[in-house]
Amino acid sequence: MEMKSGKLLAFVPPSAALITLVILIGGCKKEEGPTAPIITAITANGNFVAQSRTQVTGVLFVVDQNGSPVGGLTAQNLAARLRWLPKGTGSAGEVVGTVNIQAFSSAGKNIAVALTMDYSGSMFVGPRDSANPLKYKRIADMERAAKTFVSNMRSGDVAEIIKFGSNVEVVQQFTNNKNALLAAIDTNSYSRGMTALYQSIYQGLIDAAQQPAASYVRAVVAFTDGGENNSTVSRSAMLRQSFSNGIPVYTVGLLDSSDHSTPPGLNSYEEWDLVNIADTTGGFYFYAPSAAEMAQIYQRISGVIQGGYTVTINWPATGLPPSGTTVTMTLTISIGGVSTTITKSYSMP
Repeated sequence: MEMKSGKLLAFVPPSAALITLVILIGGCKKEEGPTAPIITAITANGNFVAQSRTQVTGVLFVVDQNGSPVGGLTAQNLAARLRWLPKGTGSAGEVVGTVNIQAFSSAGKNIAVALTMDYSGSMFVGPRDSANPLKYKRIADMERAAKTFVSNMRSGDVAEIIKFGSNVEVVQQFTNNKNALLAAIDTNSYSRGMTALYQSIYQGLIDAAQQPAASYVRAVVAFTDGGENNSTVSRSAMLRQSFSNGIPVYTVGLLDSSDHSTPPGLNSYEEWDLVNIADTTGGFYFYAPSAAEMAQIYQRISGVIQGGYTVTINWPATGLPPSGTTVTMTLTISIGGVSTTITKSYSMP
C-alpha cells in the first residue's frame, strides 16, 4: 500500500512569496493512510434458519477476490426476496423482506469452532517431519495448521478438538484455554484406520450447538485427505444437524492433484462431496495442494469466520404461502459495483 509523502520546499525569493504561498496552500494534500484494496468480485455463503413464518435469522460470510473478508456491510448492501410455486390450488408469489445486518464484532459475539482432524491410515505415509521425526510430515503439518487456528482465537473464543479415523474421539471439549487445546492437538496422534468423516462433522455440530447462539457464532472446520468410508451417521443426518441449528461447515481437502479441478469438485466424488457439504451448510471449501499450505488456509478460515455477520430477515405478515410450502429465499449482496446472490430453500413454518 502506498503512502503519499510531502515534497521538500525550496527557498523562494520574497517577490514570488505570495504567489507561491497560494499555490502551495491550494496544492498541498493531507498525508493519506493506506487505501482499501479495490473489490473486483465477491463470494458469499451463510446458514439461515426460519424462526417463524415472518422471520429468518442466520450468519453471513462474504469474501473478496483474494479470499479476504469484506467488512463494512450495511442493510443498504443487501436485498432479500422470498419466492414460491403453487401448492395445490395456490398461486405462485413473491415478497420482499427487510434486512438487518450486524458484524460479529459489533454484536459482541465470540466464535465457537469444532476442529475435526483426520488420523486415518492414509495420513501416515510419505516423509517424516524434519522438526519432529517421530511424526509423519502430513500429520505434523495438519497439527501445525490447527495450532495456527487456536493461536488466532480472540479472548472469549472457544474451540473443540475432534480426532477421527474408523471412530471419532473428542480429545478436548469446548474451552477457551489455548494451552489445553494446543496440548490436545499434540496428543493421541496415532493411526486410526478408516475415515468416518460424516460422523466427525456430526459430532462437531452436536457439540457446537450446545454453545449458546446468543453469545457465539458456531462453526465446524472439517479436514480430510480422502473420502468418507466408515461413518455410522448418514450424510443426510449430518446435513440436517447443520440446518436445524444454523451451523456452517468449512471443509479442507488435502487431495491428490488428479482429484482436484478448477472449479473444484469436477474430477472426483471426494472433492465434490467436500464442496457440497460446505456449500449447502453455509461454509466454504478450501483445497490444500500440500500439507505445508494448511497453516495459511486455517489462518484464512479464522479470518473469514471472525469477519462474518449476523443477519435477520423479516417478511411481511400478509401474502405468505400456506405452511408446508417450499419457499426459496434469495439474498443479494452488492458493494462497489459487484454483487453475488445466495439462494436457500426451506419449508414455510
